[in-house]
Amino acid sequence: MTIPIVVVDDEQVDRYIVRRLVKKAGIDGKVVEFQAGDEFLEVIMDQQRRTEEIGSAPPPMLVLLDINMPRITGFEVLEAIDEGFGDGGSDADCMIILMFSSSNHAEDKQEAFSYGFVKDYIIKPITVPVLQRIVDQYYEEN
Repeated sequence: MTIPIVVVDDEQVDRYIVRRLVKKAGIDGKVVEFQAGDEFLEVIMDQQRRTEEIGSAPPPMLVLLDINMPRITGFEVLEAIDEGFGDGGSDADCMIILMFSSSNHAEDKQEAFSYGFVKDYIIKPITVPVLQRIVDQYYEEN
């Protein structure tokens, strides 16, 4: 099972680190990168583009979403997802969203978790053990 791993981060270095760690951890993953939140939203809100560029569930895409980005922030992305998919929308099940930030501020964590669909808050830099824990937790083979 190939896991679609989506990294939404304006920092090229952070996207590169995720790509390298997926490979180093031996995870069967397809890493898809977006350098801006609005680019990510354009793709996920269009089911055909989402399927072509990222894939279709199952398995759901693992989204590592940065907070501080130009044009729109990670929180604005969360708001758009919340509005676009609505509560309980089946399309929302195509994503496992994790905040991926260098911010360790309690208020950022609180705001992220105010969206019920945000599953975790990862402090950069991500490591192989953290990435492996996430994959094991959300993509356990049945």
